[in-house]
Amino acid sequence: MKRFLRQITCLVICVCIAVTSLSVMALTQKEKDQLNSDIANLKQQASAIQSEINKLKSEKADQAVILAAIRKKISNTQAQIDRCNQEIASINSLISANKAEIAKKEAEIEDDKLEFKKRLRAIYMSNSDSSVQILMGAENFADFLQLSQLTAAVSARDKRMLNELKDEIEVLNKKNAENEKLLEEQVSIKSTINEQQNELESQENEAAAIYNKIAADQKEQQNDLNDVNAEVKKLQKKLEDDIASKQYATFINPNTGLQWPVSGHFYISAHFKSNDAVHKGKHNGMDIAGGNIAGQPIRAVADGYVTLVNNSCTHNYKKYGNCCGNGYGNYCTVNHGSLTINGTTSNYVAYYAHASKIIVSNGQYVKQGQILGYVGTTGWSTGYHLHFGMLRNGGWINPYPLFF
Repeated sequence: MKRFLRQITCLVICVCIAVTSLSVMALTQKEKDQLNSDIANLKQQASAIQSEINKLKSEKADQAVILAAIRKKISNTQAQIDRCNQEIASINSLISANKAEIAKKEAEIEDDKLEFKKRLRAIYMSNSDSSVQILMGAENFADFLQLSQLTAAVSARDKRMLNELKDEIEVLNKKNAENEKLLEEQVSIKSTINEQQNELESQENEAAAIYNKIAADQKEQQNDLNDVNAEVKKLQKKLEDDIASKQYATFINPNTGLQWPVSGHFYISAHFKSNDAVHKGKHNGMDIAGGNIAGQPIRAVADGYVTLVNNSCTHNYKKYGNCCGNGYGNYCTVNHGSLTINGTTSNYVAYYAHASKIIVSNGQYVKQGQILGYVGTTGWSTGYHLHFGMLRNGGWINPYPLFF
């Protein structure tokens, strides 16, 4: 009997296993198959992207194009890592479920073991394997009948309980074996994740290197552009200095006989038909601007009659839309009549626009050089300047060649 007790105790001890539980929803087999299919497809895509990257590098393609391809590869690699992590989570969930079932079985075994021990102890305390000793302990006939039934059934029931214990232990062994297999699968997937993360880091380093090279190239190009702009400004300043040195304060072109409309200011901020963001190729004159031009006198380029005056605009500050005077703000037009220029006689009408104020009147006759108003920034104007436009026989022309 003692030997039998030791066997039962050994069987029970074999199923005592320490467990740790997780709470992640496990994937169904269909979902797991789909996940593995996604990973396989992503690996095929990664191979195709890498071939594209290798081709671009061999063809010495633009760095920005290579960078875009590498970023695409990075996204693919991250997607693979994400799906592997999903599979890890599913495995952990299955392990957790198995451990929960193991814990439940352990409790059931413990209960069965306790009951079985009690029965063994009763037999042991009888000090005999014979049921007679048990029956002899009956105090009356009713006890005798009950004990006789118990002794008759004890062998079959004990055998059944032992078989149940063995079955439960077998279930535990299967669950533990399944967990071992899942853990091995988990280790394999984690190894794949580590490989992908190392590849991801390599890709990100390569992308960063290309990005830095692009940034350096752009900086170099910007420096070159700054040098060009500086040279343009230098030449512009030289031109202004050359003009100033020729004392063009009241400059009159000897070939055309026309006087420059703003004495001492010759910088052109927007030429005829300028295609900048404001004029978009529809500029019908030239803008005379420059430092300290605000409030400078606007002079008539030739004799003529004032034919139109608008002096109602009070918005003398820069703006990016039309506010008055059909965009011209305060302006006037002067019909300079028939002028013979370069051997050809035509009728010329001039527009003087964006003035802070016009001081002549409609119908007034003005002489060449007479002040018509003062430079402002009324109407559609982004800064102080004089918009000077010229019509020849009713059509807009580039006025600049009439003066230089």
